[in-house]
Amino acid sequence: MEPLIESLVAQRINFIARMATSCECNHAEDKELALVWIAELSAPYEKRFNSYQSKQESDLLGNEVSRNKMLGNSGAIIEE
Repeated sequence: MEPLIESLVAQRINFIARMATSCECNHAEDKELALVWIAELSAPYEKRFNSYQSKQESDLLGNEVSRNKMLGNSGAIIEE
């Protein structure tokens, strides 16, 4: 998403969270609805974060494997 859209979504999440925790919002159904809205708004970001995190982990493992790929006769690791 573009930075402007991301900013608007973050502002909406913030607003909904503040409204749900205010003194004016005393009904459990309203608070539950607010949590559902926050979950729906944040779902795309959670997916992006999880895919980024998975990519970082696989890149880290790939780099570690390529560095330690070959063992010499002495048992020492040959760095590439």
